[in-house]
Amino acid sequence: MMTTPIEQKIRNKKKTSQQIIDMIKPGDWINMGSVGGDSTVLAYELAQRLGPGPGQLKDIEFWNYAMFYPHPEF
Repeated sequence: MMTTPIEQKIRNKKKTSQQIIDMIKPGDWINMGSVGGDSTVLAYELAQRLGPGPGQLKDIEFWNYAMFYPHPEF
């Protein structure tokens, strides 16, 4: 089955959780998703980078709503 141009555009926009984490800067606001859109892998990876040290993220504000999966990593 051939890939359609629309499917290829979507594939080109896909990012790994590490690529997304690398785009986050201290002080950013992050919306973790909505019903069915929660990324537990991303939340876990992000939690590993939180802290006051060099190379870590701080002053991040999380916006969560209608979440059915608890995120104990925060």
